[in-house]
Amino acid sequence: MSSPANRPRKSKSTGDFWRSLRFVRPYWQLMLISVTCALFCGAANVSGLGTIFPICNILLKGDTIQSWAERSIAARRIGVRFADDADELEIVKITTAGGSAKRAGLHEGDVLSMPGDVPGATGESLGVLSDPRLASATVQVRGRGEVTIPLPPLPNYLARARDLAGRFPTHPVKAIASVLGLLACLAIVANVVDFFQEYLSDKVAIHAVNDIRRRLYDHLLHVPLSHFNVSGTSDVTSRLVQDAQTLQEGYKTILGQTVQEPIKAAMAFCFAIAVSWKLTIFVVLFAPLMLLVIKKMGKKMRRASKSALMNSASMLGQIEGSLHGIRVVKAATAERFERRRYARIMDELVRHQLRMSRIDAFTGPTLETLTFFVVAIVVIFASYMVTISKTLFFNDFAVVLGCLAMMGDSLRRVSKVNNTVQRASAAAGRIFEVLELPLERGRHEKQTTAVNGSPSTNGDAFSNGRQLVKLPPLQREVRFEKVTFTYPGASSPAVDGVDLVVPKGQCVAIVGRNGSGKTTLLALLPRFYDPQSGRILIDGIDIRQATLRSLRRQISIVTQDSVIFPGTVAQNIAYGQPLAADADIKRAADRAFAHDFILEKPQGYGFSLGGLGGQLSGGQKQRLCIARAIFREAPILILDEATSQVDAESEQLIQRAIDGLLHERTTFVIAHRFSTIKSADSIVVMDRGKIVGQGSHEELLRTCETYVQLYEGQLLK
Repeated sequence: MSSPANRPRKSKSTGDFWRSLRFVRPYWQLMLISVTCALFCGAANVSGLGTIFPICNILLKGDTIQSWAERSIAARRIGVRFADDADELEIVKITTAGGSAKRAGLHEGDVLSMPGDVPGATGESLGVLSDPRLASATVQVRGRGEVTIPLPPLPNYLARARDLAGRFPTHPVKAIASVLGLLACLAIVANVVDFFQEYLSDKVAIHAVNDIRRRLYDHLLHVPLSHFNVSGTSDVTSRLVQDAQTLQEGYKTILGQTVQEPIKAAMAFCFAIAVSWKLTIFVVLFAPLMLLVIKKMGKKMRRASKSALMNSASMLGQIEGSLHGIRVVKAATAERFERRRYARIMDELVRHQLRMSRIDAFTGPTLETLTFFVVAIVVIFASYMVTISKTLFFNDFAVVLGCLAMMGDSLRRVSKVNNTVQRASAAAGRIFEVLELPLERGRHEKQTTAVNGSPSTNGDAFSNGRQLVKLPPLQREVRFEKVTFTYPGASSPAVDGVDLVVPKGQCVAIVGRNGSGKTTLLALLPRFYDPQSGRILIDGIDIRQATLRSLRRQISIVTQDSVIFPGTVAQNIAYGQPLAADADIKRAADRAFAHDFILEKPQGYGFSLGGLGGQLSGGQKQRLCIARAIFREAPILILDEATSQVDAESEQLIQRAIDGLLHERTTFVIAHRFSTIKSADSIVVMDRGKIVGQGSHEELLRTCETYVQLYEGQLLK
């Protein structure tokens, strides 16, 4: 039975990524500021497009900013469009704004001039129509005489725009220089705001992924031990490090470019609609083709990214395994074999990474090619509107083209964003595979919540729906009743119907051939696994009714493999208790006969150890582990081949320490050496998951054939 984290998981497109954005919610205030900055940057970019109108009029017609502004305000107030290429105010279009033109009976093609003025679009005559104090104005319509036009109130923003336009120079070069200078100032401010927008989005991404890593690490510490038996530590490390980093890049992108670019595109689109909705809608008809290409490339990117992440986990596993067993590698002269195996993994990883690179590189040119054809079609359509139907002015076309160029650039950037989001989605999916793993049964109620915040459903018949009890210290006995456990996928039980009673303060030695179920039986006591049938009682309380914290606080374990954590010698002895007194640490080390060799190290108890304790011998590491177990002062002690990695002298010293603990704690000893079990109160013999004998050494020699075979085979000597 495979681990849930390693089962094929149905693709959810970018669903996993959007789902992971809930980790961003605590930082909504920073996000709000970031979005506000993005809005300002988008408005600044679109404002630059608005300068096309006055610049085109100055360069092409010798106009001034003042007269252009007056004409534009007058047209807006009357509700018409004037011809840009006429010396007179020729109405080319009646708009709905204000409705004044319709109420005055004006028509398309009418030429207006102010009474008493020479016909022509002079700034003075237009200024009358733009005067906010007038409720109506009289104009001369060629061929029809004077017409009174009702004027709606002039909005404040138009009045202020008129005042601003009046401040620009009338000289064409100076006017253009002034406009560009204003744009330069706006660009500087926009770039400063853009810096804060990008920095804040990165800050949110970094904090959110830090929260995810903490959540993931905490969750991993509480998943059942069986998960690590299947998936190994390298895959978990890859998800904590590389997958989280990939997700962080996705957050940076989605909170940075993906916020700013759509805002720019939306503002440019709205501006283009306001200028010429027909041309803009014509362009939008090609958007589904672009989105189809982006979606297709994104799906391929997500698949390639997930494969690359899985190969990266394999690479970490290869490195971890070969370096951890470097002595075996060198002794077997297997360097070439390991190098070739590593090369195969790296070749596969490179293949997927190159595939991702090809997809990423192919997306941009493909969209740019499509954009070229779209622009060509748009230009042809616009030329028809400008020259034949005369429903579009050249200035309008220039502005719409600028808006579409901005939208196209945003689309190109978003296509890159989509590839990044697809990679992040693959990483988010792998992270959620771990976060969705069921937690250990029997955790405290405040910890038994699923990843989505809803109550967890992984409790069993004892803990599910009941208040778990805090297990009091051992007073009477530890009892196994008909305990049976089978590993997932195994054909036969590892522990089969075991009955065993161990009174407080006794030492029980468990012996048997390899695979007989010794270690599995004792792994059930701290609930690393739960039996499929039967129960384990401590003072009559089923351990599944107790919180794991209260249960495991009563148990100290010394495993066959010496586990050393990064930190000092003192921190390793007092593991999990950073405020422990130095005297208690030294007392535990002294009882484990580790005090003398510790003092020989530089800084003594402050000597810093690496993650694997490479500065210590096997016997020294094991004595540190025994000192750690002694320091905990737990009422139950489990020694799983605790003397397997020590020399004869150390074994004698450790055995003396164990002898001193026999009547202080309830001790379970797994051993193959007779010297380790000779002082036990009782010896339990296991074979194929069952107890086939129990008693003293002399009794078992008379009554248990399996024990006799082990003894005669010198497995116990």
